[in-house]
Amino acid sequence: MLWTVIAGAFIGAVPEINVLAMNRVIGMGMTAVIKPQDIESIINFYKKAGAKRFLIQLATNAIQDNLQMMLSNAGFNLHNHWFKLKKKLDKAIAVSPSELRIEKIADDQQQKQDYGHILFESFGWEDPRLKSWLSKTIGQMGYHHYLAYLGDKPIAAAALHVMDCYASLAFAGTLPFYRGMGAQRTLIERRLLEATKAGCTYVFAETAVSTPEKPVQSHKNLLRLGFEEVYQRENWIFKFD
Repeated sequence: MLWTVIAGAFIGAVPEINVLAMNRVIGMGMTAVIKPQDIESIINFYKKAGAKRFLIQLATNAIQDNLQMMLSNAGFNLHNHWFKLKKKLDKAIAVSPSELRIEKIADDQQQKQDYGHILFESFGWEDPRLKSWLSKTIGQMGYHHYLAYLGDKPIAAAALHVMDCYASLAFAGTLPFYRGMGAQRTLIERRLLEATKAGCTYVFAETAVSTPEKPVQSHKNLLRLGFEEVYQRENWIFKFD
């Protein structure tokens, strides 16, 4: 991974992987006024790195109101929106009945492989190296990982990150053939229980905005489970010819 900081924004790139989540800019305009030359420096960073495309994610609390115009003038296009959501852990977590079994991943090589494989297949990515990369957080500080089983077959996976009194729902996915069985709802409930046991006050999540043209089930699941929408983040994309 390549990274730097430009005008207070984190610039991260995994240029050999053409996945936008791994080639993006976070925190632009939150602590420093952005100038056109800053945007040019960011473009040059990704160009030199060899990325095919990248995202700039704009937070709603940017200290200037002309960033969208500056990005458009520099050749960016508005790609989509992501929702940031939160849930206060001040009530008992209700657990829905399910035929699925949830297991927390320990130091088990097969479970690690299953975790990476499920996420890789659920997102429809192409580079097989992602299978092992996705499982690298297993065992890292603050991370907890889970598999959902139908019988003896792992069909869905998810992660939770805990830091002090805050928790975050991390990567989650279900194998395409097994969608619609409530795996992600069950995994969310399990992670909420774990966050509560860890003494967390709030849990945060992030998902693409669901629209009639492109429904996002994770967004619907989170709302049903009591999450509140905090803000929408704009994702601006730049593609190299």
